[in-house]
Amino acid sequence: MSGVDELQGELAELLTRRRAVDTDPTVSEQCARIATGNDRLSPAQQIEIYREQFWLRHTSCLLEDFEGLGAVLGQSNWERLIEDYLSAHPPTSFSLRDLGDRMPEFVERSSWLPHHDLCVDMARVEWAYIEVFDAPDAAPLDPAELAAIPESAWERARLRLSPALRLVRVGHPVAAFRRSVRLNETDRSLPEPEPQNLVIYRGRDRDLHHQVLGDAAFALLQALSQGLALVPAAERAMARAPHQADRIEHELSAWFADWAARAWIVGVEI
Repeated sequence: MSGVDELQGELAELLTRRRAVDTDPTVSEQCARIATGNDRLSPAQQIEIYREQFWLRHTSCLLEDFEGLGAVLGQSNWERLIEDYLSAHPPTSFSLRDLGDRMPEFVERSSWLPHHDLCVDMARVEWAYIEVFDAPDAAPLDPAELAAIPESAWERARLRLSPALRLVRVGHPVAAFRRSVRLNETDRSLPEPEPQNLVIYRGRDRDLHHQVLGDAAFALLQALSQGLALVPAAERAMARAPHQADRIEHELSAWFADWAARAWIVGVEI
């Protein structure tokens, strides 16, 4: 390693410390190798300014991305979680967008969290919103493209779903709770368990939305998202929701019309 590499590594270690460096006599010599100090601030105090900014910047960014999770935990537990997270996963990307990319898995491993299952659901949904927000655009489905497909070809047709769409199965109505938090509504009672199949998507209006689906429709969307052709996808959905097999058969056309109108379906491949 060059001298610059060593200096950068040493500074990074100081900036990611969880506690103030200017009150720790064991690191004063280390700080003096990096900063010069002046008549107002010691080297450790100079570095402490940047250490504080590192934590403030990154914790505020994570709170913005995981506002619902912060509301579930409360300030004390949130601060502990974020300190643990940033210590385990310091930023490696130039973009703050990627800062929370390992948050869902980290929350799942953090068994000490109160309302643990609720926290896991919230972290997964909030990361899905982030992915959907900056997912690439896709051209809307062309009605002429559909009209040109012969009836005999639909059996092997594969539907392309929007890249700005995520399917998340949760055990709590976390999307509705997150919305109440972001709207600053007064009632923030934690939601009771209630299994839901969520579609998180970016609409034609560029806003982010969520939709709760029944088991049959959700199972079909999941199968389509995995690249299955229409008939095998419907068969898999029926196997996963056998109590709604008749509904899949009878409502298939209506679902497709609705999903195309919402821009969930953006193409058909034969």
